Amino acid sequence: MLNKEKEKKARRAGDGCFVCAACSDRLIGDLRNLPALYDDCMIRTDPGTTPSRVIRNGPRKSSAADLMSPAATETRAAIRTVLASWASLVAEERRLKPPARNIRALTRFLSLHAAWLACHPAAGEVVDEIGDLTRSARKIAYPNGAGRVRVGDCPACNGELVVLMRHRDDPLPSEIVCTTAPDHSWPATRWATLARRMKESQRGGQCP
Repeated sequence: MLNKEKEKKARRAGDGCFVCAACSDRLIGDLRNLPALYDDCMIRTDPGTTPSRVIRNGPRKSSAADLMSPAATETRAAIRTVLASWASLVAEERRLKPPARNIRALTRFLSLHAAWLACHPAAGEVVDEIGDLTRSARKIAYPNGAGRVRVGDCPACNGELVVLMRHRDDPLPSEIVCTTAPDHSWPATRWATLARRMKESQRGGQCP
């Protein structure tokens, strides 16, 4: 049931929706950002805590387990649970086949149905929950205010390259990584080499 504050927002939204256009846009933006934040929580361990060992399900070739702080583990689990719950609601009420239970499939599915969700009585809840998850994941992934910027296509596969910019006091160095294959990574000392490979790839040449 909607509370009075959400009912006021619903009336202001108009067009039969329960959230305004700005909130709807924010939902879509958060859904687009969550996969990257989910991945970046994987590489964050907090000093003074006992990290958890987590085996990647992705294409990484290494069999070694990754270390994550308890906070990162909890945040990633919450992201999976909340996204799967809202995707289940959409699939059930719209009589659709539910998406695969992985982060990218879930966020893609919810993004496609964001307009429908904006007109659902629970719209305010989905905007708030996913917004809270996004902020929590960002604090875990980038505790010192660092971030990521897209730089182009990976020359070694069909993935996307992003630069992870970190502050000087961060124990982890800045690097460029592939969002599809995490073992495709280049530290700052190899960025010039990567730039040449990207140019060769764009010209249709073969990577050395």
